[in-house]
Amino acid sequence: MKNKTIELNFGWPALLALALVTQTSRAVMLYGSGDPAYNTTPPTGALQDSGWQYEGQWGGFLGTPIAPQYFIAARHIGGSVGQAIVFNGVSYPTTARWDDPNTDLRIWKIAGTFPAYAPLYPLDDETGKTLVVFGRGTQRGQPVTQPQWQAQTVILTNVVDLKSLGISKKDAQAEFPEATFKGQTMTVVSSELVTNTVQALKGWQAGPADGALRWGVNRVYAAGGCLVGAFTGTNGVNEAYLSSGDSSGAVFIQDNGVWKLAGLNYGIDGPFAASSNTPAFYGAIYNENGLYVNGYQMPDDGLARPAYFYATRISASIAWIQGIISQ
Repeated sequence: MKNKTIELNFGWPALLALALVTQTSRAVMLYGSGDPAYNTTPPTGALQDSGWQYEGQWGGFLGTPIAPQYFIAARHIGGSVGQAIVFNGVSYPTTARWDDPNTDLRIWKIAGTFPAYAPLYPLDDETGKTLVVFGRGTQRGQPVTQPQWQAQTVILTNVVDLKSLGISKKDAQAEFPEATFKGQTMTVVSSELVTNTVQALKGWQAGPADGALRWGVNRVYAAGGCLVGAFTGTNGVNEAYLSSGDSSGAVFIQDNGVWKLAGLNYGIDGPFAASSNTPAFYGAIYNENGLYVNGYQMPDDGLARPAYFYATRISASIAWIQGIISQ
């Protein structure tokens, strides 16, 4: 799927539950800051009540209450009946579960009653809308750079005393018609095209786990079975990308002034590599040009090629969800 400026790679994304056995604490990566403490408290202002209050701890991941006795999570992160979700500091054991036959969604029933739960986003108009995403993936890690040729014009200015050269002003004007003169001083301005190699920033590798719930924002680039977000570096300091462990974190979109659950984190693009013989890695990459993605080198032709992340779309399964939670 392509358009004039952006080449999309909607192949099989890497699931965000990578390294589930060894990593139990994680957080969303952000474009504008690598500070581990950044966006680890509830968003305020225009983003107040945008979903933070609905996130519960489900093992090493997140679950989101959607009815008094039900919460929803990603199926691929696992879980078992009897395991408890922790919401607002209270543990609620699970008593039953249901899997959506067509997606990665799984609904769990609890013993007890949640004090609050998220409204569901029922519409199919998500594309282009601002999203707020939550997760427990990794910190932002080391920068990813790649050598890039850069050409620049260097301006050279030479000021010459004609007396020291033993040349008359008339002869100097004939030999240097582009020069300017002031008394016996001649000024010659010239330009030179210089090329050199610079290290172009492409994004950041996924860093260490830190146990923090973190939030970020982005826009819905496309919507089908999944909501798709693009890490472009153009959506402000809070622009988010996902990493290993962000699975099952919630995506919220505003509907008539109310933030509603629109998706659950599913997967990311990658892995990436700087060359064909260097180790592959996952990370938040806003410029894939020249990098290797799944073993294929992306063209370095100036087109915009950001990495994408994917969240299972709630609106596509709304009938199934409502059928379960109405029982």
